[in-house]
Amino acid sequence: MNNTLEFVHNSIEGGKKVALITITGITGSSPATPGQMIAVLSDGSSVGTVGGGATEHQVIQRAIEAINAGEAVFSMSLDHAENGMICGGSMEVFGNIIGNQLGLCIFGGGHIAQSLAKIAYLTGFHVTVVEDRKEFADNFENVNYITCTPDEYEVTAPAAFADYAVICTRGHSTDDKALRYCLTKNFKYVGMIGSKKKVTEIFKQLRNEGIKQLELDKIYTPIGLDIANAAPAEIAIAILAEILLIKNTGTLNHKSLR
Repeated sequence: MNNTLEFVHNSIEGGKKVALITITGITGSSPATPGQMIAVLSDGSSVGTVGGGATEHQVIQRAIEAINAGEAVFSMSLDHAENGMICGGSMEVFGNIIGNQLGLCIFGGGHIAQSLAKIAYLTGFHVTVVEDRKEFADNFENVNYITCTPDEYEVTAPAAFADYAVICTRGHSTDDKALRYCLTKNFKYVGMIGSKKKVTEIFKQLRNEGIKQLELDKIYTPIGLDIANAAPAEIAIAILAEILLIKNTGTLNHKSLR
């Protein structure tokens, strides 16, 4: 149990979502006992056990499904005989998705990213910054800083535990590569900084390569609400405001009674 709880703690510290499943009851003959635990990540890796065999495999698959679907809790009743186990009996399990903190992945480590990371962290996001310049790491606190080039995104999996993505790298070509990576993932929000001319050029090239307009229409670009001047901190606030608008299904109405 100690190893399982340590695995949960380390996963949360790393910004990952983990399903902690506990056996809450058994009937008849069972290879497990109440109180046994297993912790499961979205990639299927796990620590602990709820009895092994086909029943445990079913629990792990349900845990992966719950994490990917954004569920907070789940419960299961499992019949060992139905899963081909000769012991018979059945068990009840309860799963709790822990560390289900919303993740923001920022591609780029410049001034806008630095301001955005600060306010996003204060808002409750687990922030990941992806940048190919390792020396920029000193400009960030309370973030998961990943140093890699755009060509290494798939290998390092920077978006493994992110729900929202912001692209604000140092140039046109790196923004383009980050966008291509994001288009292969299932983000709730993808925003890219840039002028209308730059956006038009990138989208034209992507359409020529077969990317559907429906996919491009999901990209928020130019990014952010129209509330900021050119200061990086104001741009960061405008970006986070747009993300919160999407996250909370908000409106652009004033709350003032005047």
